[in-house]
Amino acid sequence: MKKSFLLTLFAAILIFSGCDKDDPAPTGRVEIIPRALYNGEPIQQGFLYDDGVGHKIRIDDFKAYLSNVALVKENGERVLLADYYLSRFYMNPGISAEVESTNYNKIQWSVGVPASVNKDSDPAAFPNSHPLSVQGSAGMFWSWNTGYIFTKFDGKANLTGGLGPVLAPVAFHIGEDFLYRSHEASVNVCPNGDETQRVYIDFHVDQFLANPIDTIDISQDNITHTSGNVELAERFNENFNSAITVSR
Repeated sequence: MKKSFLLTLFAAILIFSGCDKDDPAPTGRVEIIPRALYNGEPIQQGFLYDDGVGHKIRIDDFKAYLSNVALVKENGERVLLADYYLSRFYMNPGISAEVESTNYNKIQWSVGVPASVNKDSDPAAFPNSHPLSVQGSAGMFWSWNTGYIFTKFDGKANLTGGLGPVLAPVAFHIGEDFLYRSHEASVNVCPNGDETQRVYIDFHVDQFLANPIDTIDISQDNITHTSGNVELAERFNENFNSAITVSR
């Protein structure tokens, strides 16, 4: 009788840890995929977008550092998926990891590089495959200013309206420790066996400039390398971080 009870209990634990699957596996694969969207559609190189205040903008480059990307179990335990990840939105494979097959109800991440690493790291000290290395950072490090660029949003704009030339530079290079931001969102994920569970971190590009928080008019405010225009960097950073959502 006691043996039968223990077997039943063990089976119940397996089913629960396997997310109520009939044939639970001990692990499963999860993919975290950052996406850059304009009105819900992936951005395209060479395309002209409305900036929300009557100008046209072409997005030539968009990168962002994500750090401490983790899933959170129902009991509150964090499972780290990536210490650092450089999201390059025109060539973006995402984060893939094998994790325990159980229920996860939150995802956590930060935008930027933590203060403990940002100013005191030499990119040359990291192997080339590391996101913080000279090669891996892909131009996201200020050699003249010391520290990593958290977000880089570059392009050209037509400020004259109509079919005028797309010549005006747009450059929002956001860094510095005080601009580091942490995020958390609810999810319902249970990777199991060969089934891959995907979670999308969506960056809504159409809200970077025209945002309920603040509207940035690129005919007047279009360039910051942070130290040269800290106020504009702060404005863009708040818009940018408010324009991030999670979807499945």
